[in-house]
Amino acid sequence: MAAPRTQFYHPAQQIDAAIKSVERCIRRGEGMGLVVGPPGTGKSLLLSMVAEHVRDDFDVALLSGASICTRRALWQSIMAAIGEPFRGIDEGELRMAIVERIRGLAATGSGLVILVDEAATLPTRLIEELRLLTNVPTPMPAVHIVLAGGLRLEEMLAGPRMESLAQRIAVRGYLEPLDHAETMAYLRAQTKAAGLDWQKLFAAGSDDAVFKATDGVPRLINQVCDQALVLVAECNRPVTPADIATAWREIQRLPPPSGLEPRPESPRLPPAEAVDDAAPMAFEFGDDGMEMIEFGAGDEGVATLDSVPTAHDPWSGPDVEVVADHGDDPFASLFHDDPSTGKEWSVAGPDDFSARPHVQSREGHALGRLLASLTSPDEPAAPVPPAAAAPSAPTPPSRDTREHDDDADMVLIVDDGDDLEPVAGRVAAVRPDDYRSLFTRLRRGDRR
Repeated sequence: MAAPRTQFYHPAQQIDAAIKSVERCIRRGEGMGLVVGPPGTGKSLLLSMVAEHVRDDFDVALLSGASICTRRALWQSIMAAIGEPFRGIDEGELRMAIVERIRGLAATGSGLVILVDEAATLPTRLIEELRLLTNVPTPMPAVHIVLAGGLRLEEMLAGPRMESLAQRIAVRGYLEPLDHAETMAYLRAQTKAAGLDWQKLFAAGSDDAVFKATDGVPRLINQVCDQALVLVAECNRPVTPADIATAWREIQRLPPPSGLEPRPESPRLPPAEAVDDAAPMAFEFGDDGMEMIEFGAGDEGVATLDSVPTAHDPWSGPDVEVVADHGDDPFASLFHDDPSTGKEWSVAGPDDFSARPHVQSREGHALGRLLASLTSPDEPAAPVPPAAAAPSAPTPPSRDTREHDDDADMVLIVDDGDDLEPVAGRVAAVRPDDYRSLFTRLRRGDRR
């Protein structure tokens, strides 16, 4: 079902490899572990499996980041998970108690394993608190942290504030939906684990329908199959692909994916030999008096139109020819004499960019040298502009030049040399570290 249960664990390739890597990281004290995957791919199940495997040798705290918002709640959650008192104790004493527990475990060759599910919902200051626990001085690493979450978690850890923690990540496991072969094995393993037989419960083609409906997401596979079994429980018959489509609609309240439901077969024309190939088309008048035209059949004698054909005699009248009255080529362009409808934008003067921020960089010279090296011998290399103050906006080219200029609407960034001192109070000096900070702010939605 939706909640992970370790007794129904199926060792698919990606999740099994991630479990082994995380467990190795914990036992060898390599550093922190990171598990990333879309919803429903088994991140919570992976953490539960790791907790079972290492519980005999370590104290294990399995936490949910969504339920922790303060430092006190973090320390209380850890203390509760390892069976220590946590009520009526202030924040400082809780942290000291955890540190003392870590030192005691390290003295016996053990340690504390903290597994955080939905870690992307944990505030960054609390993730930093977990990192600081790894700095507790012990003879051997005694604090082992594993963070699990979606793609947002990896983006969050890529920010400059998380650089110290990101450097401690020794293992990264990535989970994805199951492919077709793994889905087939997963379906049969789950029914067998429940004491059932897939072949008796599901009709032929149902496994393909499940894969098409769920795209191999294990959580959705469990839900769709369970709902389909509920739908046919009173009918005493196997589940069919149509039942899978119905179960999908019941759960998602959306139409099933394209191709999941079988379509009714289209009527077929008479065999190819019964059709007169010499007649290019046939006319017929229906019951409502409307004239219908049926075009010739395909190679296999199957009509290519959606209309239902009726029996008729081959056309015995004169041939019908479609004639265009617009010259020899009916598809010739009729707009070659029309004026251009596109708008041409021109710059009125250099003051148009006066209110815009100017950017200068050291990369311009390197790019100029690279472009010069790539210039063909027959063409002179473009000179690299010398160091100068912030240039004014370039004077727009004449109309004749712009007619063939495909890059007329582009904005050029001109190199300002190695002297990166602000000019006229409005040119900012940009260094490589500033770009990283800029993109981090953009990911957070900060447009300042």
